[in-house]
Amino acid sequence: MHVFWFKDSVTGHLKQVDALLTQLQKEVQLTLSSINCDKKNNAVDILQSTLMRVDNKNLPIVLIGAGHGVYPKIISSKKFIKETLDLDSISIAIMCPSRNITAFDLICAPEHDFIRRIVPKNVITYQGALASPSFTASDDKKAIIAIGGKSKHYKFFEEVVLMQLQYVLNIHPNHDFKIFNSRRTPQSLNARIENELKNFSNARFIDINHPNDISFNASLSESSLKFVTPDSANLVFESLSTHGKTYLIQIESPSYRRWFGSKKIRSTMNELVISKRVGVVSLLAKKNNLNISKIENPHPILEPLAEVEKVSFAIQKYLRD
Repeated sequence: MHVFWFKDSVTGHLKQVDALLTQLQKEVQLTLSSINCDKKNNAVDILQSTLMRVDNKNLPIVLIGAGHGVYPKIISSKKFIKETLDLDSISIAIMCPSRNITAFDLICAPEHDFIRRIVPKNVITYQGALASPSFTASDDKKAIIAIGGKSKHYKFFEEVVLMQLQYVLNIHPNHDFKIFNSRRTPQSLNARIENELKNFSNARFIDINHPNDISFNASLSESSLKFVTPDSANLVFESLSTHGKTYLIQIESPSYRRWFGSKKIRSTMNELVISKRVGVVSLLAKKNNLNISKIENPHPILEPLAEVEKVSFAIQKYLRD
C-alpha cells in the first residue's frame, strides 16, 4: 500500500492521523510519503515523482489527511492520479469535512459530528478522537494534570483552574504529580501555577514553552490518576486510551451560564460523565460566596479505549472489498 499523508500544522489533526497510520502499519505493509500542505509545494509533482518510481502499480494508493486546508488537495490529487497517471486511488478524510463529503471514498469522523443527522454510507464513526492505545500497567503512585486553555467550547476561568489544582494536590498527597500545560494555557496562569507549587513537594510543572526531557505520552501512560481539562477532546480521549482513572477538571465559574458556542464537544464530555467513563472534579457555589470543590469517581474497572483499532479494521475491510 502506498500512503500519502497530506499534513497541515494543527497538532490535533496530526496526532489523530498519526495514531491511525501507526495502527495500520502494525497490520499491513505500507510505504508512507508526506505532503506538507502549509508549504507552497506542488502536491502533484510529489505524487508523480513518487508513483513513477513504484515497481508494482497494482498496490492500493491511499490519500489521507485531516483539516479544511487539506481536504481540497486530497480531492484534486485523486483527480490528477486518475487523469494523468491512469491509476486509481482511495481518498480518506480524517474528521468530517464541512463540504464535499461525497467526494471522498471514506471519511473517519467522531460520532458527535452526526448527533442530529444520518451517518452517510462512506463514513466510519469513532468515539471522541483517535488516539494510540496504551495497555501498559499504570503506577499507583504517579498522577498527571493536563491543562488546556481558552477555546470555543468552554469559558476558561484561571481562578477556578488554580483552585481545582490546589484541591487535587491536597487530597492526593502521596502521589507524585506532573503538571503539563499547553500552547493555549495563558502565560499568567503558568506563572501562578509555578508560584503555587512552591507549597507542594509532590508536584512538578512541565512548561511546554521550555525544552525538557519529560515525555507527556509516557507520563500519561504510567499515571494511575489523570486530571484533564475538557476543552480538548483529543486530550481527554488520549487519556481514556490508557490504563488508570480519568477525571475532568471544571474550568468554568459555577455562576457562569453559557448561551453561545460549539455544543458538540460539551455534549461528548457530558456523555462521558453520565456513563462514568470519566470522573469529575467540580466546584460548587455555596451561600456567602463560598466555593466548595468535590470529586466524583469514574467506574472502577475500565479497559483503555481502542477506537483507532476499530477504524483501522474498517479501512482494511474497505480495501479488501
